[in-house]
Amino acid sequence: MAARKNKPLSFEEGIGQIEEITEALSSGTLTLEESMKAYEKGMQLAQSLQAEMESYRKRIEQIDPVTGEIAAFEEKTYDV
Repeated sequence: MAARKNKPLSFEEGIGQIEEITEALSSGTLTLEESMKAYEKGMQLAQSLQAEMESYRKRIEQIDPVTGEIAAFEEKTYDV
């Protein structure tokens, strides 16, 4: 996992890093401390990527499927 400085990760790079972390954790070769650091980094990445996906979802919901025009965003609530 090469660290990059001052350049944010793309979504795809973030997914790639989560995959690398998952493989490292699954390998059983990390120490407990290394495992904890990797897990924490993976969780931070996952939360960041989830927020990014939510942002994309909101953008998609602004597009009128009939006209293709972008409407002002209105927060929607869903009954679950």
